[in-house]
Amino acid sequence: MRITKPEWLRHDADKKKLSAIFSVDFHPDGTRLATSGMDNKIRLWNTRAITAKDQEQKLISTLSSHSGAVLCVRFSHGDGRYLASGADDMVVLIWERDEGEFMPGNLSASALGGPLSETWRPMRRLTGHESDVCDLAWSPDNRFLATCGLDNTVLVWDGVTFERVAKLTGHEQFVKGLTFDPAGKYLATQSDDKTMRIWRTSDWAQHAVVSRPFEDNMFSTYFRRPSWSPDGDCVAAANAANGKVPVAAVISRDEWAADLSFVGHRAAIEAVRFNPNVFTRAESQAACVCAAGGQDRGVSVWLTSQHMPIAATTHLFTGNLMDLAWHTVPNAGDSDDDGSVVVAYLAACSYDGTVALMEFTVAELGRPVSAQAQEAMLKKHGWIRRSEGSDEDGASGQRPVLAESVEQLRLEQLGESMAAVDRDSRIAQIMDECLLAPAANTANTANTANTVASEPLTKVTAAGAPVPVMTKSGKKRVAPMFVRPLGGHAAQQSPAADKQSLGFDSNVAVTTTAAFPSSSLSAAAAAPVERVAVDAPIWIEARALGTRVLTAAENDGDTADVAITATVQPLGRQSLIHAQSISAARVHLSVPRVVAHVTCTATATLASLAAYNQAASSKIVSTAKDGSVMWTKHMTGSAVTLLTASDVVAAASCSDGTLHLFDSESGARLLPPFVGEAHLAHLRCVGKFCLALDCVGQLTVWDVDRLYAVADHVSVAPLLYSAELVADSQADGGEDPAARAPKRHKASVALTAADVTPDTGAPIVCLSDGRSFVYHLQLRSWLCIGDPAAYAGSEFAPRPPLASAHSGDVGKVAFTPTLRTPLGRIQETGWHQRNLSARKSATAKSGDVAVPAEKRRLVTLDHLEHQVMAAAAIGSSEDVTRFVAILARHLAREGDAQRTEFWMRSLLGPALAKGECPQAARDSPLVWTPMLAGVPKRQLLARVLPILAGNRSLQSMVTEYSDVLSKLLQ
Repeated sequence: MRITKPEWLRHDADKKKLSAIFSVDFHPDGTRLATSGMDNKIRLWNTRAITAKDQEQKLISTLSSHSGAVLCVRFSHGDGRYLASGADDMVVLIWERDEGEFMPGNLSASALGGPLSETWRPMRRLTGHESDVCDLAWSPDNRFLATCGLDNTVLVWDGVTFERVAKLTGHEQFVKGLTFDPAGKYLATQSDDKTMRIWRTSDWAQHAVVSRPFEDNMFSTYFRRPSWSPDGDCVAAANAANGKVPVAAVISRDEWAADLSFVGHRAAIEAVRFNPNVFTRAESQAACVCAAGGQDRGVSVWLTSQHMPIAATTHLFTGNLMDLAWHTVPNAGDSDDDGSVVVAYLAACSYDGTVALMEFTVAELGRPVSAQAQEAMLKKHGWIRRSEGSDEDGASGQRPVLAESVEQLRLEQLGESMAAVDRDSRIAQIMDECLLAPAANTANTANTANTVASEPLTKVTAAGAPVPVMTKSGKKRVAPMFVRPLGGHAAQQSPAADKQSLGFDSNVAVTTTAAFPSSSLSAAAAAPVERVAVDAPIWIEARALGTRVLTAAENDGDTADVAITATVQPLGRQSLIHAQSISAARVHLSVPRVVAHVTCTATATLASLAAYNQAASSKIVSTAKDGSVMWTKHMTGSAVTLLTASDVVAAASCSDGTLHLFDSESGARLLPPFVGEAHLAHLRCVGKFCLALDCVGQLTVWDVDRLYAVADHVSVAPLLYSAELVADSQADGGEDPAARAPKRHKASVALTAADVTPDTGAPIVCLSDGRSFVYHLQLRSWLCIGDPAAYAGSEFAPRPPLASAHSGDVGKVAFTPTLRTPLGRIQETGWHQRNLSARKSATAKSGDVAVPAEKRRLVTLDHLEHQVMAAAAIGSSEDVTRFVAILARHLAREGDAQRTEFWMRSLLGPALAKGECPQAARDSPLVWTPMLAGVPKRQLLARVLPILAGNRSLQSMVTEYSDVLSKLLQ
């Protein structure tokens, strides 16, 4: 290794006062070296002037449109057409070389190296950051440009139109570095909040959070610049720590675990940078080369195949190292020499205003592998070469597809316009801005903590902090905040959350049960109130085939205060429920015990609704927002066990098995008491609908306005039995036939939530294995709308909760869904339930399932089609609109003509005359309905046609449907 530090490469003409240099980057062809510094300027230097000292021309160009210190510069990949720069003036500039005649002003002599020979002009000015822009990166195919800064956000820009695509707001502190996955699947960002977050580029959803390598870090750095290895196997993170030792953590792909580290630096590491090529030596396997440097003012260079650095320098600078850049010499490793040929250059810049250039030979690094071999390494991570027909990549040998009509060009232009405004931001919001966080932190769980406990609580503070209490058995528990157990109990909460809930249960901060919480919860409660919890289990217990599921408290070994029973002892008079109907039932669900005080969640009109049980009677009191009593009810001879209310109806279930319905505003009785087959295990009111689930698994939904049973005694037994039926496959033909019969085993699934859709009243049920179901009122069957295990390998497969807990704390850390759409909240909560159960049984797995690229492609398309129809089943127009757009993008990417034809045909429907409709649409035997979850199908088709037009192999089909749709819409 040879080190060169040119004295003339600086950002100030005055040799006595050097200006700090914050960033450095090589042009892809290696002829230019870009530097940026404190003097608000970017300078382009002739690389040959450094490596061959006989070159006279040193400074090529000076770029000076920023009004603040330029903190980062990066050339675009490939031909290096663009140069992106970010500065502390909160602006990102996109520079492009002016190939025309140079203006006379640019030919004046420069004090730093003679006349300027190039002119670069800022062709786009990107605004959106609210503080300094610290780092930026181009995606491998230049499709995206990502920037980050001290406003705690990451902005993603389109690499062609330079319109903003997404805003990622998961970090809590300054974001100081980022890097793209060379396979194009992920973006990694690193922040002062001691986390590295992994985002999916398919929808800009947050995929994983890595925090362990940074937990012990006490160092403060100007930057935290990570780098992804060129084979895609790992990402190196700056400013990590192993105890008190500063290291660069090497985080493995998929598992996101930092099992390896680059150790040896004596101070915090500011930047790491992988060489973009993979190298190989004759005596060893292929390896990646990574450089690291920081506040110890030295640089270390590592091969991933070795446990020691191949080179290390100390006191290379008098100031902290700020940035690193690599360039591999083309064809340098092709010749059969003694290994003395220079194969790569490493540039490093420092706060002291100097730049060092290090040369590495073939003997030191090895020879770069071929482009085909490196592409093969990326294919195992899902990398696919883009076709030549796209603007981003023209490297493929395929012949480009030309537009066949003016309509095709019009649709393409319309599609580009749509993409310029909100192309992938709409896609990101469907996995719901976690997955692109909203303005509030989507990656953070709510500041509430909940435990599975049936002991009485003490106080809830106005500040929202959980209060530890002692249970009867002497164990410490934490009092929950804003929780409504499935029995109907909840603390008071502001009604503001209801307005954002899209009709689903927004008043629940989920621990292990709540089904459909809103994306935002009230952070403060009313004045501190003494509350006594309803003695109902947090989980609805499920018994099937004579077995039952243990509660979370039982699983933890605390069974002293937990009662699982299918019957209750009535208070005051004999129950109207016959014990025979309960004992003969196939499913038994737990029933809440009688307690002194029962409350329910606040609504838009009710501040509180509480029941006070006494020896032979109970009293229900409704309180308004101003604290006045709205109405009072006395119930004689029975105690209230469940209590719930909506803006329309209030419902109370009593210990004698009766159900009472009242008007929420006046307290007037709506109907005589209901008497069912068994005691109720769960009660829920949404709008005009009232859902009741009894302890034998019969679910009923009433429309109180129409006095009509929307769902009448629908059994949940099929859901529980299908989850636990297992056949013994060990027997073969020679054994006893009885050995081949299905065998019973301990039940492993429980009902965790039950709710209704706000528009139709269709019941929705969630299970502890993560699956979610909706009861289709017309088909009279349960439909599975969410199953975390069904689509493993899909690009949109559910991910583990972002706030992980240690295995010993499972079930004791608050979990709040980050998704705001109805289907998203249901499915994310289901994944949390499955992950929780898996951790308790020590079967949890982290990371993606290893799926071949072809299978992943097929599974993703099938998953997206499922999402569209699942959203339609629950009547979520927002989910339908966005998933149809995502599906159209994937169909256009894959060029699947048959599937594309089917979806366009189903959205277009029949035309007014035969001559106006494509033949396939005329011959469709399906009965067509014009709406899909309340959205006109033809309106959806108008939105997806420009997206499908992005693939010109589909243009004849797309233009035909576009012509017909235009006539129909006229």
